[in-house]
Amino acid sequence: MEIAKKLGLTDEIFSRMVVRTKMLFSNVLGHAGELHYEKFLIKENIKFIKVETDRHYDYLLGKSKIQVKRFETASTDSKNIGINLTQTHGDRSAEGAFYHKKDFDQLVVFDVLFKRFKTINSKDIPTNKRFSSHLIGRCKFKRDKNELLSETELDFLNTLKKQNKLFPNAIEELRSKLKFSYSELLGYSCGLTLDEIDSLFTEDNFRLVVGAKGFAAEEHFNVLLEENKISYNQDKDMYSKVDHWINGKIRIQVKIPHLKSVNDNRWAFKTHKSHGAKDKELYKKDEFDFVALFVGFKMNESLDKYLPIEVKNEFIIVPMSDLSEHPDYPGHLKRVSTFEKDKYKVNDLSLIKK
Repeated sequence: MEIAKKLGLTDEIFSRMVVRTKMLFSNVLGHAGELHYEKFLIKENIKFIKVETDRHYDYLLGKSKIQVKRFETASTDSKNIGINLTQTHGDRSAEGAFYHKKDFDQLVVFDVLFKRFKTINSKDIPTNKRFSSHLIGRCKFKRDKNELLSETELDFLNTLKKQNKLFPNAIEELRSKLKFSYSELLGYSCGLTLDEIDSLFTEDNFRLVVGAKGFAAEEHFNVLLEENKISYNQDKDMYSKVDHWINGKIRIQVKIPHLKSVNDNRWAFKTHKSHGAKDKELYKKDEFDFVALFVGFKMNESLDKYLPIEVKNEFIIVPMSDLSEHPDYPGHLKRVSTFEKDKYKVNDLSLIKK
């Protein structure tokens, strides 16, 4: 896979990273639905236009606006297919977290393992109880007899239902049962070839690319720690702000640079979350001890805005005490932290060896 090579990983390590990281895995599955829908339209010789990222619909079929989703794991079962219609970014408690009734005309929902999809008219989706001009955030539709899940589909769904720390072990049990490599399991889960999955990682799907870069940095940090014979554990809690525990006590968060804020003299990285507002969006100053900033992605934005042209295993270890506090929210970090490029040595692990 080209994406794996550009991130300095093998196909198998990249696939392992995806299927064991529930957040990234869920995003890949979501984008897989769009590709499956395009394949269907092409096969049926239906003309379509794919719209730009961050619109409230994905395709135009004539004048009809089509939104594509995959099944929602939590509410999908053998009798119902569940749908999550909340927006993926911003404050999820406000009106903007939900789709307006006029945002799309039809919803296409792909079922488990992408073997079929269900088309639902927007007018058939319940109204949001708080915002009358918007659609409900989550809903379920009863399955027809020909839409019942097979045993293999139920196995996969029940694996995805495992929450948080239970998920990595559950996905390993499924892989063992199916006797798949990580690459085979990734392809099976998406219903796509590795080349087709590779095609999902584009500038249009920049959030998917940026997410993969972040998790790839964790893989490179594993290698650096192992090469230096430093004992570590990766935190399996997907909501934890700690990525690695060194010797069971030192808390590390792995980051990649925030390229828009980086310049010739300073490194920068985000220290805020994807959701929330005001102080709820910010990291607290006591949530980890060090940032391991991966500076090994060598970029050339004239060639590729998001993917590196070269990868080296290079980190800068930044103590939490050196990060600036937010001026308006004491005890929290600024949204973006910066420091001089010559302030720390690359791959100086002396602070975390203590």
